[in-house]
Amino acid sequence: MAQYTSVLLRQNLTDQGLLPRTGGWTACPDLIAAGTTPIANPQTVFSSTASMAGDPTQPVVQNAPNYIYLRGTNLGTAATTAEARAFYAPASLFLYPVQWLNNAMKTAKGNTVSQIASIAPNAIGVTTDPLVWTPPTTSEHYCLVGFISTPAVPFASQQPPNAVSSLDDLGVWIGKTGGTGWHNVQWASNSATFSSSTGYPASTKASLIQMAITCTGLPIGAQVSFSCGTPLPDGTVLNLPMTTVQTNGTIGFFIKVNIPAGWSSNITYSYYANGGTPLSTFSLAMSASIISQTPQDSFREFTRPSSEVYPDHQLYDHVAGAFVDAAADMPVDYLIPVGSDVTMLTDLAPTLDAA
Repeated sequence: MAQYTSVLLRQNLTDQGLLPRTGGWTACPDLIAAGTTPIANPQTVFSSTASMAGDPTQPVVQNAPNYIYLRGTNLGTAATTAEARAFYAPASLFLYPVQWLNNAMKTAKGNTVSQIASIAPNAIGVTTDPLVWTPPTTSEHYCLVGFISTPAVPFASQQPPNAVSSLDDLGVWIGKTGGTGWHNVQWASNSATFSSSTGYPASTKASLIQMAITCTGLPIGAQVSFSCGTPLPDGTVLNLPMTTVQTNGTIGFFIKVNIPAGWSSNITYSYYANGGTPLSTFSLAMSASIISQTPQDSFREFTRPSSEVYPDHQLYDHVAGAFVDAAADMPVDYLIPVGSDVTMLTDLAPTLDAA
């Protein structure tokens, strides 16, 4: 047997990089569905001894963004950069390339490749910019196929030809190809009613931004969330975890974040009805506002106190992972609203009105 000498994406927990590969291809512990909240500092989280000893994959939530991370161990003798890719396919006893090769996942910025910085020999590299997958609501299970490639072992040398159409050819490709693995996924018991994605375009100036989700007419007990897989340069990830709505009037939740010039990404917000019926006034809006500590003379026409622009909104400290409880602790900010994205479920309006 030969030893694989590039970055290994293990097929299973016993895989040490020996070729031809043996022991089953379908239990890759390094192709990780991490749930609907992006992971802060995934390099530390997923390279720990405890994490490497198990499979940290979480059940997949339908109709919601699921963040997919890949990790690999450098079995070579020199440091190397790497690229990670992942694909999806409906569950099958075995997977021919034609079933998944055209189903590439993308990052929040729309890239089909997630870069991994230099990995030292025997070290573990982890994607910091996850791939994002929003599976539809279906009873059909899915399989994920992942790759980690390097300059020495590029994706072109790993990628199977579509001509692979026999079990013999498939077995040969699996056995000789390092840096790839298959992971079956399981559904979580809860599914998002819907998710909407909206873009945050780059600005030429850095700004302190309030990102808010505003809920009107949602059933009590519904939940909302928003997230973004693209980390800021300091590693901060933007997210509001699943938060329960306790009124069918208007309520909202927001975070404050310093966004540097040039940063851009997609942000996804999700709604979970949890069996409740929305009112005819249903509206779910994601918005962005510039924050200032004082009224801005140059924008005085537009600047308003935060409490006036967004009353009944609660501040979530996404760094501490908790809401600011006391109203007295809320900062006195002034906002310049600059944009929003709204989902109103207009297609359900006749049903809702009839109810």
